[in-house]
Amino acid sequence: MLTKLFALFLGPSGIAVLGNMKSVMQILISSSSFGMQQGIIRFTSEFKEQRVAFQKLLGTAHIVYGLIALFIAVVLFSFSDYFATVILQDNKYAWLFQILAIIVPFQGFHMLYFSILQGLDNYKNVVWVELIMIFCNLIFVSLSTFKFGLTGALFAVACIPVFYFFISISFLKSDIPNFKIAWSRSTAKNLFLYALMTLFSGIAFPLLFILIRNHISSVLGMNEVGYWEAVNQFSFFYFILLNSIMLMYVLPKITAQTDDVFYRSQVIEYFKKIMPLFAVFLVALFLLRKYAILILLSPEFTSIETLFGWQLLGDFFRALTLILSIYFHARRMAVPYIIIDALLFVLLLTLTTVFVESYGLLGAVKAHFISYFIYFAVTAFWLRKILFNANDAVNT
Repeated sequence: MLTKLFALFLGPSGIAVLGNMKSVMQILISSSSFGMQQGIIRFTSEFKEQRVAFQKLLGTAHIVYGLIALFIAVVLFSFSDYFATVILQDNKYAWLFQILAIIVPFQGFHMLYFSILQGLDNYKNVVWVELIMIFCNLIFVSLSTFKFGLTGALFAVACIPVFYFFISISFLKSDIPNFKIAWSRSTAKNLFLYALMTLFSGIAFPLLFILIRNHISSVLGMNEVGYWEAVNQFSFFYFILLNSIMLMYVLPKITAQTDDVFYRSQVIEYFKKIMPLFAVFLVALFLLRKYAILILLSPEFTSIETLFGWQLLGDFFRALTLILSIYFHARRMAVPYIIIDALLFVLLLTLTTVFVESYGLLGAVKAHFISYFIYFAVTAFWLRKILFNANDAVNT
């Protein structure tokens, strides 16, 4: 619904600017929580019945999140003109980054409290929090966009974490013990071990999309950025579902079962059950793309029909790689994960830069396909001994 609203009221150029703002918020989500969400969830689940250990976790996490929020707030406020010029390409939006400096602590502590809520295994409360957040986001952003256009949309996206903070803390306050603001070195060390992989991807790829949007804008114009952003919205929607399947169902099983034979069985099951359905969906979307654009966006975006082929091919290989890259998370293999993601970062940035200048906007989606094809091939090659070693099966 919001995508449709943005298409109708903001147009391609407005969606382009809003895309960079959303990337900024994604960077802030990762940096303000220092990529520790998974660690908070795990240790909350582990220590929830151990009062002293749980209090150490809460106290240490509050210190870490507080210090990070303070640092980010100072940086945002001090360099607000620079960020507005570089990211949103207009220093008139400096006020937005000054507001973000105030919002950052709310964002960080919302992520902390929501992670604790997930770790307490109170799924009913987690679902309620998510539903209320979706409702608040829909109402607040819709009204702001309808009333004030692009300025209202940017303001709403920046300020919505304040609502999230109060929603999370209201559901959490009765479920946690009293805690002291105390530092535990061992707890902090355990949390930082979880931070590295999440923090890298959480900052690198939103930054990559900002760089790509700005390059397309400088070469082709802001409207073309909006068209590129629009076709990426389709990918965003169905990868929410695929990523949820990975995190909620596949990752816990692979983490619990350290046997590589079991992991191979999960890969085979994913390729046999999930990927054929996903392939059929992509083919259907390609054939019905004209109607999908009219339903989700507006007639102004019909020109993006030509971008779907390469985009969907790239998404197919991106989906293939999900089940492979999840192995690095399950085994906490930070080095290969970061190396391969860094390769993807360089490929997407380099190929998009070169291809946009040669092929126009079509070059961006061609770069998307080639990058994710290489990403899949490299990841499969890295895991080849695990994926194709038959000795484990013989030995068992």
